[in-house]
Amino acid sequence: MGWLWGSSPKDTTKDTPQDLPSANLPEVPKQNVPPKALTPDEQADLEFSQILADLRSEDASLNQTLTPGGSLEPQTPQSAIAPESLYQDTMSCRNAFDYAFFCQSFGGQFVNVYRYGELRSCSDHWDNLWLCMKTRTWPEDLRKRAIRDHNRKKAIKYKTGPSSEDVWDVRLDPATESFKGDFAALEKEMKAEDEAAKHKAAA
Repeated sequence: MGWLWGSSPKDTTKDTPQDLPSANLPEVPKQNVPPKALTPDEQADLEFSQILADLRSEDASLNQTLTPGGSLEPQTPQSAIAPESLYQDTMSCRNAFDYAFFCQSFGGQFVNVYRYGELRSCSDHWDNLWLCMKTRTWPEDLRKRAIRDHNRKKAIKYKTGPSSEDVWDVRLDPATESFKGDFAALEKEMKAEDEAAKHKAAA
């Protein structure tokens, strides 16, 4: 009945509880709420988000190693060639995830049906991803060795017939005399031989 006394309606709400000092309000005791147990779906979502965070951090670290021109920093060439150099010893978790995810998708399986006439298993791609995620915190030498062994086993698995490895020995020393010589003179000599062959064929 504030209108009888000529007061505005806003005056009646002056002493409402929201305007009272917080010190005058009774404190509600805090209860220790136990952490909620995650369902299997929530646990899978949590692990998936962790994988994505790791992939993003890998992309960020890769971008930091790029030079301003956008190319990778040059690596010092090895003085000798080892048989282990036939197999790659580095792996990108982002690329492994992309290959596995695409293979499992409708588009990836459509490509398999188009190329091979059947659906294909994606287990190799997932194996690559799990190996990369498992070894990402290992020391550098152990990680390289594990990835190299993994790639060697894959190469043995997919070898279906004779190859150049059955004929040639692996070169253990780099070739040093391959690009020495007078290439202009060699080109003139080859042209002269071609001209002589043409004249002989015409005669």
